[in-house]
Amino acid sequence: MTLVAPSKRSGWAWPWTLVCAVLTSCATQNLPVPEPQDAPPLVVKEHPLPPAAEDKVLQSALGEYANDPAVSSLIEAVRTHSPSPLTAGNKVTPLVDGPETFGAIRAAVRSARHHIHVETFIYGDDKLGREFAALLAQKHREGVAVRVLYDSVGSMKTPRAFFDEMRANGIDVREFRPMNPVENPRIWEIQNRDHRKIVIVDGKIGFTGGINIDGTYSSSSSIKPGPKRGIEDGWRDTHARIEGPAVTQLQQLFMQMWNKAGEQTHFAPEYFPTVTNSGKDLVTIVANESDSEDRWLYGTVLAAISHASSRLWITQAYFAPNEDLLNAMIEAARRGVDVRLIVPGFSDSNIVLQASRATYTPLLDGGVHIFERKDALLHAKTIVIDGALSMIGSANLDMRSFVHNDEVNAVVVSRDVGKRMEEVFERDQKAAREITLAEWKHRS
Repeated sequence: MTLVAPSKRSGWAWPWTLVCAVLTSCATQNLPVPEPQDAPPLVVKEHPLPPAAEDKVLQSALGEYANDPAVSSLIEAVRTHSPSPLTAGNKVTPLVDGPETFGAIRAAVRSARHHIHVETFIYGDDKLGREFAALLAQKHREGVAVRVLYDSVGSMKTPRAFFDEMRANGIDVREFRPMNPVENPRIWEIQNRDHRKIVIVDGKIGFTGGINIDGTYSSSSSIKPGPKRGIEDGWRDTHARIEGPAVTQLQQLFMQMWNKAGEQTHFAPEYFPTVTNSGKDLVTIVANESDSEDRWLYGTVLAAISHASSRLWITQAYFAPNEDLLNAMIEAARRGVDVRLIVPGFSDSNIVLQASRATYTPLLDGGVHIFERKDALLHAKTIVIDGALSMIGSANLDMRSFVHNDEVNAVVVSRDVGKRMEEVFERDQKAAREITLAEWKHRS
């Protein structure tokens, strides 16, 4: 969006107050930011893979898929578009909904001996947020270094006094791109937000996914709160617990964002401990950086969808893809791939809900199966392909995530994790209603 030059279509410039209002609303609700019709295409670059002999552990792990050319091609496509190497020796545990996720996070935090790093879009001033803050304060008193990075727009409803109290309790807290122009003169960057959700404990255990530190996750989606209560409680979401070398990639991302949000911090080698192999899962952490021209995350998602050979199951909270992503899904269905999409039946953003529904006709016409979940608000952002490759993260399939937000997805190559993710998908599908083409054509 151009904030200074007049619009080519309307011939007038937006008043600054209106610009701020629109961008703030879009960023707060994770809405797509209006773009000019002649916006440049997304830049997608491939990265040369290192010689096979350089990582014998990885090559040995990839050997499991050598007899499946389609999956091997899928893995290679993702590797060439990810800026981070695919690491072997990880253990990934998918976590469903808030109670299971925060149970795992609390257990890891209680075990911390050196440091705890938290990065979140929303940190709410509610029972869940206060209890977690108290736990972090307790760990600080035990001598553990605690850092919390929150997004100014995402956490705009949380009083400053809440974070001041955390600071008073010894927690190092930073605000990402403050909305106050005195604190952040680059106010035109208000639409570029830190939408990541990362927790790292001692550099050995990491968490990432779609779950914020907020009371909407106090209850499981199994309570089926419905559209009325479900806006405030019982959100359906997915997170991941990671042990192994991939945690180092999460740590690097956190440190980069931490230093973007304030004075440069030098992190001692103790923040990068030697991480032993914890399992057999292959993981690469793919991030999106709003100030980079290389859209790694977009390229990785598009490459993965384009290389699906048997099953492509997508769960999306805010589904507003561009034409290339839509076409990739339709082309997959037309070449015989079982393409399924689960989206919300109600949402905290009616604009995005209608944007999602605007894609139904071409998707259904192209053979994609669409399901709407209406018993709980769907906030998960996951993809599982061919039962072998899974994506769990903060990024939605929309241009806000791919262009304007800092995001992070864990890409996991593992048949065990893939099987678990398909089980979760099928459970969600049973709780959803299928939208058929005939029904959709005769909607009111």
